[in-house]
Amino acid sequence: MKNRVVRQNFWKITLKYVCLFLFFGTAYFGIECLWRWSLADWRMAIMGGFIAVLIGMINNLFSNDTSLILQCILGALLTTLAEAILGTYWRQRGIFIWDYSSLPLTYVNGNVNLLFSMGWFLLSGLCIILDDTIRWLFFHEKKPHYKLR
Repeated sequence: MKNRVVRQNFWKITLKYVCLFLFFGTAYFGIECLWRWSLADWRMAIMGGFIAVLIGMINNLFSNDTSLILQCILGALLTTLAEAILGTYWRQRGIFIWDYSSLPLTYVNGNVNLLFSMGWFLLSGLCIILDDTIRWLFFHEKKPHYKLR
């Protein structure tokens, strides 16, 4: 009986994270397409979905009283780190998905831009609120509330 419950919980949790990944991956891919006014690289959907799931998990790692601003900072840092690592990895393989080289405050061979990191801060806030709302409405988790400091 206990193994059956564990298996059921495993599949519920897996389904939840697959749904969140697909939702956020699709949403981010759409944002990329609108930003570029052309079709974005498919890897952006995977990267966006994966990062959004990680950002959504931030407030599961900390207490409910963790500042939303701190969560946004952590989300921006996570996204910027992913840009640095994945951008470098893909460039070494001849895949150039983004290039910030022509912009000021650009680092890591054009893979990271501090102005875009500020954008990741804002998108992280949106992601956190959407993630919490989806978890509350569809997966019956706790109702979200936020502290700004």
